[in-house]
Amino acid sequence: MGTMARSPLGLVLLLSLCSATALASYSYVESGEGGRSGSGRPYHFGEESFRHWSQSRQGRFRVLGRFTHELLEDAVGNYRVAELEAAPRAFLQPSHYDADEVMFVKEGEGVVVLLARGKRESFCVKEGDVLVIPAGAVVYSANTQQNKWFRVVMLLNPVSTKGRFEEFFPIGGESPESFFSVFSDDVLQAAFNTRREEWEQVFEKQSKGEITTASEQQIRELSKSCSRSGRHGSGESIWDIKPSSLTGKKPSHSNNHGRHYEITGEDCPQLRTLDIEVGLANISRGSMMAPSYSTHANKVAIVLEGNGYFEMACPHLSSSSGRSSPRRREREHGSREWGREEEEEEREGEQKSRGYKQVRSRIKEGSVIVIPAGHPVTLVAGDDKNLAVLCFGVNAQNDEKVFLAGSNSLLRQMDEQAKALAFGAEEEKVDRVIGAQSDAVFLRGPSSRRVASE
Repeated sequence: MGTMARSPLGLVLLLSLCSATALASYSYVESGEGGRSGSGRPYHFGEESFRHWSQSRQGRFRVLGRFTHELLEDAVGNYRVAELEAAPRAFLQPSHYDADEVMFVKEGEGVVVLLARGKRESFCVKEGDVLVIPAGAVVYSANTQQNKWFRVVMLLNPVSTKGRFEEFFPIGGESPESFFSVFSDDVLQAAFNTRREEWEQVFEKQSKGEITTASEQQIRELSKSCSRSGRHGSGESIWDIKPSSLTGKKPSHSNNHGRHYEITGEDCPQLRTLDIEVGLANISRGSMMAPSYSTHANKVAIVLEGNGYFEMACPHLSSSSGRSSPRRREREHGSREWGREEEEEEREGEQKSRGYKQVRSRIKEGSVIVIPAGHPVTLVAGDDKNLAVLCFGVNAQNDEKVFLAGSNSLLRQMDEQAKALAFGAEEEKVDRVIGAQSDAVFLRGPSSRRVASE
């Protein structure tokens, strides 16, 4: 042993063994139980996929890149995900988007003021609230807390250019710049009935940035005018817009392994107009959400808290061994000729592959997942804390959630003759397997089952 330890050859062999062991361990962690390899691409997006539009000590606004992959573009290509974080007593300058916005308050409390149709509405919002802001409404907001950050997650639906939206500031300086600054002197002087010099002293003196800090007195005054139903001086709330508490509702599903909340178009007319629904799954640590799919809605899911992983069955990434044509293999490696080649295959009479590929990736706070309609998927929480996932469902009209395992599994509704024809097993065994799970929606996870069986 002593001679080998001093030998250069022995040292090389030892280093090689250590490297191989480390690589094997890494591969096991990435591929999961049973060695089933999988990748989250192109359905999973991490922190690196966000770009900061504004960032300072007072807060930040960041936007996820566009969904441009061919498998995502038709389903969610016109939508964007963004996150806002505002420090205590932060004030966000007035602006408008050329996009409809569905915002969810992830943390904290604040006041959101809308200027639209010649009126003002001021809303008090808090953690768990959902609020719809129409495109073109001028909005300013503030964190009303003294020592807690205000964090918002939003889904935007651009109305001008597909998949692209812009923010327009009427008041500014160097940063942000007022969009009025590009108009000619003659136009500004005529529009405001004042000299350009006086106009500049009002509209272009803001030099503290897009997110500034308000005094305690200013926060108190802003808070006085807000309400849960909106307030603009008199009359009814315009468009009947008001915050809807997602977590204040009774859960649609709840057991020891998790809770699910949802707001649909039936609860919020503005969501119905946009054909969007909002759901929140809070999965207990070590638990999982039963495999399921949505019949119509394409889901954009954002991890709000915790960590874990997701698995999804995808036919588009499938590679059928032994029967894949060269064209199909090329397509699986990112060919942009997907649609045209598939049409050619159909014309040529080539048999379509019936295989599926596992899409799998670890997820943590800030991760974004796209789940197309019809794709079976499951979410699994880590062992250390709960996993909270916010889901925006687009194309939500007539959508239904179909569960494939658990006491509410749709497979349990099959009649006896269909079971005999479809399954290659004895009827008694089929009933035992699909009927063994007594929980619904939220189940004991893989790691919890291992611990319980030891």
